[in-house]
Amino acid sequence: MQLLKKIPFFLLLLVIFFCLHGSLENYGFVELQEILVLGGLILACLGIGLVLTWLFTRNWLMSALICFFIALWYLFFGAIYDWLQTSQVLHFLHRYQVLIPALIVLTVGWIIFLHKKRSKHATLSMYLNLLLLLYCGIDSFLLITKNVEPVRKGQAAAVAFDPGKVTQKPNVYYLLFDEYAGYQSLKDSFGFANDSLYHFLDQKGFRNIPGGSNYDFTLFSMSSIFNMQYVDTTGITGTTLQNDLQVRTNEIRYGSVFGLFENMGYQIENYSIFDIGNRHSVSDKNDFLPVHSRLLTDKIFHNRLLRTSGWIFKTGKFALPAWKKKYLYQHDVTNIFSEQAVKQTAADKSTVPKFCYAHFIIPHGPFYRDSSGQYNSDASIADEATLTNKAAYLAYLKYGNTVIESLVESITANDPQAIIVLMSDHGFRPYQTPERYVPFCFDNICAVRFPNNNYGATGERHSAVNFFRYLFNKQFGQNIPYLPDRVSIVYDRNVEVK
Repeated sequence: MQLLKKIPFFLLLLVIFFCLHGSLENYGFVELQEILVLGGLILACLGIGLVLTWLFTRNWLMSALICFFIALWYLFFGAIYDWLQTSQVLHFLHRYQVLIPALIVLTVGWIIFLHKKRSKHATLSMYLNLLLLLYCGIDSFLLITKNVEPVRKGQAAAVAFDPGKVTQKPNVYYLLFDEYAGYQSLKDSFGFANDSLYHFLDQKGFRNIPGGSNYDFTLFSMSSIFNMQYVDTTGITGTTLQNDLQVRTNEIRYGSVFGLFENMGYQIENYSIFDIGNRHSVSDKNDFLPVHSRLLTDKIFHNRLLRTSGWIFKTGKFALPAWKKKYLYQHDVTNIFSEQAVKQTAADKSTVPKFCYAHFIIPHGPFYRDSSGQYNSDASIADEATLTNKAAYLAYLKYGNTVIESLVESITANDPQAIIVLMSDHGFRPYQTPERYVPFCFDNICAVRFPNNNYGATGERHSAVNFFRYLFNKQFGQNIPYLPDRVSIVYDRNVEVK
């Protein structure tokens, strides 16, 4: 017991509790290695802070108590802020300009208290040690005994797939352009006939597959596409929550489509924003997705502050070049990387068939470029209000057309017998209308190039959930039944089927 009074185990226990509690809240979505690296980094920072504090106090226990208090609110700042937003009594504190000064005042008050009440240090040390031991013990027990549904590993058994009917295995390039609107919505809502792209695709042997998307939200749409079935929305009774998005992310990662291709001997090439099996995404810093250690670090003070107010370092006279590239231009960087990677895959000759999946954040905002490919201003890119600007969206879509044409030219020149799929997950979403249901949100692009020209009947319709059923039926000798078409609104709305 004397050791608990003299030795500040609570600093180590605070880090362990932070990692344990984060792992418990995000069970199945954060890898052990990521947690260990994060815990080690936080512990190292605490160690440095402890030494620096000791230089002023010349008292290890007092220094540890000061560091503990600062680390406590620093690590759990996001959780405190989110709780204050829901509190009726303390709601006034949830604003940064009130909460941050209040935390600074409390920290100063804590330091003064410790300076005047040195006789209390041992008691406080024992109390914090015991409290953190209890909390760590509870979270460890809950983590070990956590009764959760197993992580979805794909649904290959959901369709009857007969590998014996597969007679050819061409390379497949699945090119997804996020939020690329279909021809009809561009013509009717934007006054733009996208004829030049469709004429180009027609010359390259593409066939349009009408049908539209089934969801107005990327994670739901991609989950249904890669599992060839509708998303199970049981239990989602209100606005979609982070856990719903995490589940969708894992459904995509272990989508049955990838399993079927692997069973046919295909090598999966992943140049997308998602992890696919054990193949990581093109960026682990993607702010679109609640994945990896970001699930834990997002609530840390500097990360929460920079995410919500870090625009000052992205634009204007205070902008930092490295910061702009990492955060403001992150999707432009990954778009360029994915484009180059797909072209390199097409140029590489291999005896193993490949399924290449690339996911471009084009023409989805931020709108980095105009129609000629020139960059827009930093302020325009950072301004979220621009996301509803239809002119900026249309200009970026026109730039996207040049990316599409460049990719198609490269693939057809280097891999002429390949299957090419050009598709979007949903149409333009931020229509400024009072209606909850906007049909154009689901008007997407879907065009395919089958070198053997086995497209089926002209005008045959297949919505996104049925796309890979269609692909397997027409190109891999299967006879998989199609699902009835329907659409669901899930983006910042209740889940409803129309």
